[in-house]
Amino acid sequence: MLTHLVSIIIPYFNAAQFIEECVNSVLNQSYSNIEIIIVDDGSADNGLEKLALIPQLTIIHQKNAGACVARNRGLEAARGQFVKFLDADDYLEKDCIALQVEEALKHDNNTIVYGNFTILSQNKLKPVNTRIAPQNQTATLLFSDLLTTTPLHRRYMLEAIGGFDTRFKNGQEWNLHVRLAGKGYQFVHMDTNVYFYRVHTADGRISNKRKRHSESSIAHEIDKVRFTGEALKSAASGDMRPYIAMRYWWVGRLALRHGLTSFAKVAFYEAKSTYSNYQEKWPLYYRLLHAVLGANLAEKIMSPIYERFGGKYHK
Repeated sequence: MLTHLVSIIIPYFNAAQFIEECVNSVLNQSYSNIEIIIVDDGSADNGLEKLALIPQLTIIHQKNAGACVARNRGLEAARGQFVKFLDADDYLEKDCIALQVEEALKHDNNTIVYGNFTILSQNKLKPVNTRIAPQNQTATLLFSDLLTTTPLHRRYMLEAIGGFDTRFKNGQEWNLHVRLAGKGYQFVHMDTNVYFYRVHTADGRISNKRKRHSESSIAHEIDKVRFTGEALKSAASGDMRPYIAMRYWWVGRLALRHGLTSFAKVAFYEAKSTYSNYQEKWPLYYRLLHAVLGANLAEKIMSPIYERFGGKYHK
């Protein structure tokens, strides 16, 4: 019988219409040794009142400080060997905790088991396979993203890296997982759906408030690369500077696509300052385009391809 305590940490901010389904998806798990920690991040609604009497549930209140601070607060209170972060507007797949704990116990304590997820948007479901290659995962994760709920984290690992970096306005899980990989922990893929990621436009949702591709958002993208690069200076997986330089260059390209030339120059400068051979990890087709046309014209050619594939980075 699997007896390892699992802590489910749910940051909550004005999500009354979703929180009961979220919590019920945890309570209905076949795995029973679970504690639920909800961190109320200064909500103005009364969505947690009905949940206060649930025995497995602890509610922590704090002034509004954002999801990173809320998750870290939950982590401080967690007692479980394993931790799963779950947003209040999402919900777990049935039996995912039992399956992930069982899989995690097949591997050593240096591993993090993660699974797939399903996007729920306008009553339509879209499965997403999250598998990344097992080699050089730190570099891979610099250009991909495992969403917050897909892994079953080991609490000691999260504590070892200090939890979430509270300087991040978005992309917190990207940074968290890059730092975990940089520490030498290995992500192991489990080909099963873990949870349902809900896309919606309810009031209070952080992603609805953020302006995409504005000057402030691009400036923050540059900061995010800098913060992450600083954390990887002593990465167990080796010298990450070529990959950090390529990530800076990718941000510069993003800035060019949205007419933010001055920010592109800043990002390109950071790439060159980070690693002298900053072109080392560029894909061949882009290296040739850049050599012949320069950054601006190369990006004009690449932009339609970028948009066709949904804005994803292509190696």
